[in-house]
Amino acid sequence: MKSKNLLEESIKLQLEAKAIGLDWIELDKIIDKIREETDELEEAIISKNQQHIIEEFGDLFFSLISLSRHLNIDMNLLNESANKKFKARLDKIKDEMKKRNIEYAGPAEMIDIWKTIKKKIT
Repeated sequence: MKSKNLLEESIKLQLEAKAIGLDWIELDKIIDKIREETDELEEAIISKNQQHIIEEFGDLFFSLISLSRHLNIDMNLLNESANKKFKARLDKIKDEMKKRNIEYAGPAEMIDIWKTIKKKIT
């Protein structure tokens, strides 16, 4: 069974909308829309209505895809790059935890570990 590339489908829908004039032209307007959608997602989270959360999260995600399209950034490559960067950081955190002889870090300790790692990578 062939998997469906939902990112490509989103871009196709956005380009179809663009063809009839329904598209952001200025990047700052897209960023404003992302902020608006983030606020709406936050409100949905507060409401604890799962369906509303999913809807607002989808709107935010769709807006992020729009921004990536306007910036000519391939979201699949972006995701691959983000995963690679996160994995490298995660490996460093695990190494630091091993040095400290711990398997789990609470929030305060994780912040301390992250600050130690960040000093080494910046």
